[in-house]
Amino acid sequence: ESKALVKGEYGKTPAPINPEIQKKILNGEKPITKRPADFIKPELKNIKNEMKEYLEQDEDILSYALFPPVAKKYFEFRKAKKYGIDPDMVDYENKVHPI
Repeated sequence: ESKALVKGEYGKTPAPINPEIQKKILNGEKPITKRPADFIKPELKNIKNEMKEYLEQDEDILSYALFPPVAKKYFEFRKAKKYGIDPDMVDYENKVHPI
């Protein structure tokens, strides 16, 4: 983590790092001089596609982005409650529920 800090993965440090020390720690790697978040690929569209069958409100996207397994379980519970479905009887893979 110290190397990541010196490299700039957490942003700029409050005080500048001695260039000689930085060079030794990075061992030939280039330090990050831009915002670290600029290197992250956009994922919102992928997240929306993954969870589109559960989407009922905007907050669902954030829940799924932060906690995918927990959110999915909650969305299935919410759907079962809304439509009066017994979640133990649902075949989620084939999207079948006995009547």
